[in-house]
Amino acid sequence: MKLYPSISPDLADWAARQPVFFTASAPTHLPHINISPKGLSAHFAVLSPNLVAYIDRTGSGCETIAHSYENGRLTLMFMSFGPSPRILRLFCKSRIIEWDHPDFDSWMKRIVPQGEAGRISYDGARAVVVGDVWEVQTSCGYGVPMIRKELYASPASEDDSDAAAAATQGKERDDRQGELSVFEERPTLDFYWKKRVDNNTVNKYQAETNRTSIDGLPGLRAARRDAGETLWVADAKAALGRAVRETNGVLLGVFLTVFVYYAAVWGAAWWARATAPRSPIWPN
Repeated sequence: MKLYPSISPDLADWAARQPVFFTASAPTHLPHINISPKGLSAHFAVLSPNLVAYIDRTGSGCETIAHSYENGRLTLMFMSFGPSPRILRLFCKSRIIEWDHPDFDSWMKRIVPQGEAGRISYDGARAVVVGDVWEVQTSCGYGVPMIRKELYASPASEDDSDAAAAATQGKERDDRQGELSVFEERPTLDFYWKKRVDNNTVNKYQAETNRTSIDGLPGLRAARRDAGETLWVADAKAALGRAVRETNGVLLGVFLTVFVYYAAVWGAAWWARATAPRSPIWPN
């Protein structure tokens, strides 16, 4: 395992070629930990050594968005499916740019050119998830299964000893023509959200499914507004619930308050006795 302060160009190029990556997030105190797979082209882009972003299309839940609003913790994970093993994790502080935000279009334009050629829009895109990367981790990935070579290469193209040598020496291969060539995109989301856009029912779907996380945390703000929710009331309720769950912190605060209070009272009494004229400090 190795840790880095930023994303190197070779890691950025490798991550951008992967057919799938995973997002991991969790609430501060509530029980559900979320892991989501992402796989459509142009969903992910490295914008600088410490800045990444991906397009988040509308789905039946909004865990990552809700967790980002609460605490901003986000991990992105990529892994190799070929003979050269690798796992890449990006530890991020996340922020959400929703579809009705003034900067949404400019963020989309920054991400899309790095993805599928010729594609300029994504029906049903509800937000851009931006990650400020504060640490990068790579590890071997030997525990990840790999795609059988005969699925993408003829026996004469490359023998197993060459592949093993490449893996051992860490040599990069043209994985677009190798193991990644066996992957293909599902067209389902494109068809589904195009139909929703044509029927003008995307906002209705978001209002029904994206208002809260599984744990009840506030979710997509645009969906909450469309549902007639008063945002500050729900946000205040969530903040209060978070404060109440800080049991150890609350108890420590109470203890310190009581301790400081009695220490101050005792100190003031001692000082009064010590400075009183012709009066002993500890009278009988």
